Amino acid sequence: MRADRFALACLGLALLTPARSRAHLGSTKLVWITPAEDGATARVELDPIDVAYALEAPELERPAQALSRGDVSQAGGLLARGPQIGAWAARVFRLRSDGGVCEASAAPVTTAPARGLRHRHAVVIRLTFICPEPATALVFRDEAIFDSDRQHEAIVNVGGQPTVLRVGRQEVALETRRGIVATLRTFLLEGAIHLVTGYDHILFLLTLLLAAGGIARREGLRAAVRDVALVVTAFTLGHSITLVAAGLDIVSLPSRWVESAIAASIVIVAGWNLVVYRREPDEAAPPESRGALRAVAGAFGLLHGFGFSSVLRELVSQPGERVAALFAFNVGIELAQLAIVVVTVPWLAWAARRAWYRPVLVFGGSSTIGLVGLYWFVVRAFAL
Repeated sequence: MRADRFALACLGLALLTPARSRAHLGSTKLVWITPAEDGATARVELDPIDVAYALEAPELERPAQALSRGDVSQAGGLLARGPQIGAWAARVFRLRSDGGVCEASAAPVTTAPARGLRHRHAVVIRLTFICPEPATALVFRDEAIFDSDRQHEAIVNVGGQPTVLRVGRQEVALETRRGIVATLRTFLLEGAIHLVTGYDHILFLLTLLLAAGGIARREGLRAAVRDVALVVTAFTLGHSITLVAAGLDIVSLPSRWVESAIAASIVIVAGWNLVVYRREPDEAAPPESRGALRAVAGAFGLLHGFGFSSVLRELVSQPGERVAALFAFNVGIELAQLAIVVVTVPWLAWAARRAWYRPVLVFGGSSTIGLVGLYWFVVRAFAL
């Protein structure tokens, strides 16, 4: 099958394949819990779009999207449903103690600027939990949004200690302060999870790696490993710089710009593969092209670092923990990235000896990834 025909087939297939506009970990809610003698209080910040879906109110979806983008003039429709939102929150956010299930009540619902996440304005719910005696060994359970968004996260902060809840792990004990080892372990794991579930980052990395098989075929596996190491190192240096800068609040960019630029980076590198490797029939680009790709990987790594930092800023609430948290989070990202490279490069070297490598992986893969990136760019840039 000719490469151009196969690429077009992949483009058509990708058009029929739904893709999430939030390719990065689904949506995220923030929860702050303060234990009290008779129970606890909680402040919950949710994406307005999640609230509209939770209420099963299609008429609220457009105002919710506008509010999520920061258009506060659209808040009225959601706030008019305040009692309904509060009743829903009292059902899905639960607290229990040694004495039994705690009774939840919600204050009037408000909105507020979101704290560094993809949505710019949030719906704010304040809950009070009154527990039967003894109000000890408190456990918080979150059942909001997870059933409709399997990638949804809840960042729960108790006494300055963050915990991330996901599907299947939706409870947190309101325990005493954890030690530094437990904190480092948390951020190491979150860094790895953030990369593995960040589909846009993975697609960008895979697009950088697609040509490694051709290099292995012409110059040997050692040359391919060396080339991949240089490209990945450039990407790592780039995203590490901006991850640290954004994590320490030295630099901040609007999340919509960052997410749109990340999607654009996928399109550009996929297009690079299509242009360079159509010109080079032996699948191994000339050294000058590979050197330029390293520079591109480093430059776009700067953008991806801002994307990595979006969740980290919410996980770190104590200024004294930031340096250690940044280190552990970045190490987690690099370990996950290394695992992907270790698995992918030998397989690409094997695949390069097959007739389908160039049409299927290089052209078909780059075409499909590029179209997915283009879809994400349009959705993110124009807030569709």
